[in-house]
Amino acid sequence: MRSLPFLFATILLTIGFVLSGKAQDSISTFPFHLDSRLLVFEGKMNGVPTNFAFDTGAAMGMANSLSESKGRLDVKGKKIRLLDSNQQIQKVKTGLSEEFEIGGFRIEKVRSLVNDMNFLFCMDYFLLGQDVIKQLNWEIDFENKLIRVSKSPFPVDPSWTKLPIFYKGNRPFVTLAFEGQTFPDALVDFGYVQVMDFPDHLPQIQNFLSKKDSLGLSNPNISTAMGALGQKTFSSRSIWVDSLLIGGSLIARVPIDFEESSYPKLGLGFFNSLSQKTILNHSDMAYYMEMRPQAAFEESTHIGILYQDGKLVLTAKPEGMTEHDSKIAVGEEIKSINGFSAADFEGECSYFSWSNGQLSKPVEIEKLDGTKLFFPKVPLK
Repeated sequence: MRSLPFLFATILLTIGFVLSGKAQDSISTFPFHLDSRLLVFEGKMNGVPTNFAFDTGAAMGMANSLSESKGRLDVKGKKIRLLDSNQQIQKVKTGLSEEFEIGGFRIEKVRSLVNDMNFLFCMDYFLLGQDVIKQLNWEIDFENKLIRVSKSPFPVDPSWTKLPIFYKGNRPFVTLAFEGQTFPDALVDFGYVQVMDFPDHLPQIQNFLSKKDSLGLSNPNISTAMGALGQKTFSSRSIWVDSLLIGGSLIARVPIDFEESSYPKLGLGFFNSLSQKTILNHSDMAYYMEMRPQAAFEESTHIGILYQDGKLVLTAKPEGMTEHDSKIAVGEEIKSINGFSAADFEGECSYFSWSNGQLSKPVEIEKLDGTKLFFPKVPLK
């Protein structure tokens, strides 16, 4: 987990649904927010108001154990294998909802996984997967924080960047290229909040990585990714890629995290930073981006802190990029973050709610021995 973002489940299943409700050409508009760095909006499950976290990288939606008592679904005996973003596998329960409602459109008989991923449980978010998302076309206006949905494709300008998509395991993929190499299977994953993730082990990029490292043009860090079934800590490095070819269009200067992963991913940060609007026209099997005049990539502290067993524990940090990062270790308990100690929180959920408001701030850590360490946002070299 980097600066408290979260990597969500990748669920390899395909399920069909029946869409009913609004007329074919009607359009609904509603707000969304990025307060937790996920794209979240309100809809309904079985008529019960529900906060949906939008995740094209999940083939199937995921509820938490609170959903049955709140009337959002009925848990059934059937279990399904879940493969999360950290490649952990476990069979989990499923539940059935009679109806989802998104902007007035109704989707009937939706089956969901039921699993208590800590963050989703605490925020009481339902992870909305591609099984439901692809039943509609979406226009996501990042400037005004508005979503429009329709059964008909949205019109696009010829100048927009087009990303033709194809499906693998019920999830959308695109083809991209950089440094003269083509990569045919990049997942479009709105549940991954960073810009781009790329496997660091691929043979065809080793010369590129070595060159950037030798020139001091990489930002190394230790990250912890939180998946649906647990968390995993690994080394990572962030690097500018001079140009990215996608859908026949060149995009200049894109930051990519190179780390232990299974395939390339375009995250929510890719679309939010590069586009004013993104259209997901599932009817046409294509996504479109109305590009910003200038990209708005965020800098990060690379610091991650989790509340675990009544303690605050460091889970991510930069390496060799600040004067203080060598003075603390991942896994180390700390006394406080930005003036708040573990005793200031009622529990993990209280901490998550507070930490959402800290995502854009520099971080001051106080160690158990009283030493204070300051971590500013680190520009990418």
